[in-house]
Amino acid sequence: MKRIRGTGRFARIAQAGRIAHAGRAGHAGRMGHAGRTGHARRVSVAMAAILVTLSLALTTTACTGVLTKVAVKAVARGAPAAAPFFRQALRLGTDALVSGALALEGGTKRGDQPGLYGGSRTNRGCAKNKLARFLKDPAHRQKAVEWAGVQGIGVDEIEGFVKKLTPVVLRNDTLVKNHDYKKGKAVPFDALLEAGIAVLVDLYGRPVVQCSCGNPLGAFEHDVDSVDVTFKGKSRKWQSYDPNKIVKVERTDVKDEVKSYQLVDVDKKDAGIVRRPGTDGTRDEPLPEDPGTQDAEVDVPPVTGLSVQEATEILSAQGLRIQTNDGSSGSAAPGTVPGTAPGTVVGQDPAADERVAKGSNVTLTVAPDADPSVVTESPSLTPSPTEDTGTTTMIALADAPVRESPSSTSAQVSHVAAGGEYPATCYGHGEPTDAHGSASDLWVQLHLRSGDLGWVTATALQEDPAAGGLGQC
Repeated sequence: MKRIRGTGRFARIAQAGRIAHAGRAGHAGRMGHAGRTGHARRVSVAMAAILVTLSLALTTTACTGVLTKVAVKAVARGAPAAAPFFRQALRLGTDALVSGALALEGGTKRGDQPGLYGGSRTNRGCAKNKLARFLKDPAHRQKAVEWAGVQGIGVDEIEGFVKKLTPVVLRNDTLVKNHDYKKGKAVPFDALLEAGIAVLVDLYGRPVVQCSCGNPLGAFEHDVDSVDVTFKGKSRKWQSYDPNKIVKVERTDVKDEVKSYQLVDVDKKDAGIVRRPGTDGTRDEPLPEDPGTQDAEVDVPPVTGLSVQEATEILSAQGLRIQTNDGSSGSAAPGTVPGTAPGTVVGQDPAADERVAKGSNVTLTVAPDADPSVVTESPSLTPSPTEDTGTTTMIALADAPVRESPSSTSAQVSHVAAGGEYPATCYGHGEPTDAHGSASDLWVQLHLRSGDLGWVTATALQEDPAAGGLGQC
């Protein structure tokens, strides 16, 4: 038979159907292939991201020893703050020029370390009263709220808080958490303050205010070795910058307020200053040597079994400071022999031969008098109207007993406390007593609150009696 070619409408419909089916099949094939390719590409990208993350994590762990760096903004001496709490034109404080060569070695320092800070007997460095008045002004209420918040106090506590602060000068480039004042808020940032910047330190030796701008300061919360310092704008890298001399300051123990600051005199070479906490420098006393040279360690000498006077002389010669505890409270060292002579050292902390930094405190436990009830009073901080007005104020370097006569074996009638001020009348040589006594020992006569007189060894005082204006008895 002869095949008849389809013509007409039905043939055209069939042909169109075949073409459409082929088109759909081809499109579906292409889409399926593209979908599979896109999915594979997304999986590859995700895996690559995971591998990069793991790689970065490994490079910042202890496996490689790589430390995470902390961004720190450099603040140069004299450079204006970007957003200060206190306009620098009001001259709250001025910085000082110090020599970087005199700075201590870098690292973490306690706030009471001798030589950590400097000071001047002519330039007060920071106007505390002006700062307190500024923050008390109702016009600056919001600044006061933010400033107090950084310090962890209430607004009504600002004046009392500022009164207890002490002006000093940084001798090392020092890490702090600084704060700008922006849009009504205290904005924190980690900062490196250049040596020479004037600051106020609290009762525990920690910088809490940058004097030039009034900005509140907090503690730097990272390791000294982790910093990545950025020098920018007016805070260009200063000539004395040395990464090995960067420090951060730790506060002393909560129960261990600083009794006195041993400062380097920034105006006088190889000299030092003793500054009492809360004072502005008007009551400074000179130190015979630069306390900055004390950045070293020494072995604590053994002093148990010696008199307090002997122990004080030995420890002081090593650059150590002395505190005493009365053994009558039961704190005497184990093994103390009954009947130990009053005033004998029966315990020491740190122990003998322990290595400590110069300027550290050594606490001595001392055998009490047979009748401790006689120690009922301390010398007056200021003479009463009935006392001799010709007295001279002396400052105690260490806790020490006040004796009935100028002899370490005489009865104890009172005591002096380290950092306390006491009215003295005259000085004289001690009474020769035994192998430990010598007529060359100097003793100072004090007025007691009771109106009686007592004697304290001159080694317990911060300066030579004659240099302090006392005459001989």
